[in-house]
Amino acid sequence: MTAAGTTSPGVPTTPGPLDRRRPRLFLASGLAFVALAGTVGASHRFPHDARALDVGGVLLLLVAPFVVAFSLRRRVTAVVVTVAALGVYVLAGYPLGPVFGSTEGVLVALVLSGSARSGRIAAWSGLGALAVVVPSAFTARDEPFPSPAAVAGGLAWSCVLLLLAGALRGRFDRLAERRARAREAADRREHDAVTAERLRIARELHDVLAHSLSAISVQAGVGLHLLDRDVEQARSALTQIRSTSRDALDEVRSVLGIVRSDDGAPAGGPVAPGAGRDAATVAGPRAGDTDDPEGAGPAPRAPTWTLDALPRLVDEFTVPGGPVATLDDSLDPATRAQVPPHVAGVVYRVVQEALTNARRHATGASRVDVRVGADPSGGGAVLVRVSDDGPGAAVGGAAPSSGYGLRGMRERVKAVGGVVRRGPRVDGRQGFEVEARLPLASPKLSGAGRPLPPRAPDSSGGEDR
Repeated sequence: MTAAGTTSPGVPTTPGPLDRRRPRLFLASGLAFVALAGTVGASHRFPHDARALDVGGVLLLLVAPFVVAFSLRRRVTAVVVTVAALGVYVLAGYPLGPVFGSTEGVLVALVLSGSARSGRIAAWSGLGALAVVVPSAFTARDEPFPSPAAVAGGLAWSCVLLLLAGALRGRFDRLAERRARAREAADRREHDAVTAERLRIARELHDVLAHSLSAISVQAGVGLHLLDRDVEQARSALTQIRSTSRDALDEVRSVLGIVRSDDGAPAGGPVAPGAGRDAATVAGPRAGDTDDPEGAGPAPRAPTWTLDALPRLVDEFTVPGGPVATLDDSLDPATRAQVPPHVAGVVYRVVQEALTNARRHATGASRVDVRVGADPSGGGAVLVRVSDDGPGAAVGGAAPSSGYGLRGMRERVKAVGGVVRRGPRVDGRQGFEVEARLPLASPKLSGAGRPLPPRAPDSSGGEDR
């Protein structure tokens, strides 16, 4: 079914104004009252010109109101029964009165109910039948036929009524179509919002869990390897596992706390990883929040990813026997103060995802360099570059296809108006590189009022790398 409420072109299924029982009963009652009262009045006014109104005449007068109340959906039956009743009434010689008005009421009701197309066909067919049956009934009862002017006037009046009813039905259908489209648009917006929120939560949880679990896996391997040879190093690895898992718990609780907040906005300032164990957030715990078994305290109500948390993130990457990670943060204080919180969060997540992929895929790498600074090409942007020296991507080779992590990274960067490039290092050295350019200004406009141009095209492809 389309937004217009049709199952096929030209056949609307939008309910008409008389498809509800109450309007039909109201119209039927009005037709019955007018027909009976008008006919009784006509019989008293012209007592010698017609047959006295008896039970049979009353029943014939009530056929049209009955059809309006109970039989409009059966188009052919409604037309045949109504026209036949009128023909019998005229043929029997009962007072005419407003009996023709009741029949016209049925034709109008047909237009205003059910399918608009079938209603119009039935109504105009009924009017044609009236033009044949009524003169035939007058002829059969051997009475003078009304003047041609009276017949033409009656038919013209009936045509005007049907045209007005058709126009009213068309306006009603257009309004119903607009309402249906508005409902569809609202449902679509709600569905899109729910989908976007679901993807946002999935990205957050992926970033937290993928990074933390990969770090725990590496540290567990180191601990098992050194357990019998270097107890202190093994103890350090286990301590790091405990710290990483508790940080991950803090971040997951932070994400869930923001999702559960009434307005979706964080209630306090940024919280660095691990801060949930030592201090409550500015807003304090929500009602119903409980301390975790490890003593992590209330769930943080603000993001745990900030520029100030980058050193710890990079330091935790380095483990015995693995690549060494270094951080070169060249942002000056003035530029750092201009970085909006949501952009800082994207910087943190880009570095986190790049380190996670380096840990998982940069086999043979000895170092991972993280650089964060102002974009040298200008334009008011932060440039993030994470590169390793592993042999996983040859110079000039194609970037691997996209996994969930890189897809989420691309979506995050795009959401703040930035661009991301991933692939072989641009300096020609061996290794893989992720570079993101994030504007400090609005995602829509730069300081000059124009869209920020991309520094490098986004490459697609691959498993998480």
